[in-house]
Amino acid sequence: MVIRVLGFIVGLLFVVASPLMAYSGEQSLIQCLSSFILGILFIIYGVKGNEGLLKILPKKSNFKLW
Repeated sequence: MVIRVLGFIVGLLFVVASPLMAYSGEQSLIQCLSSFILGILFIIYGVKGNEGLLKILPKKSNFKLW
């Protein structure tokens, strides 16, 4: 449960910081988009856990998350 809360917090930081970094010119647009998508994945994991991530990941990926 603690890891999911930390994942949610890290996801919020990524989602908030990536547009700010793009606006200030510290990152390129591709880097900002990738960090934004990564932040969304962290938020999904924080809210829904493994089941939420497995709905997004490809069906052919056969690995266990914890």
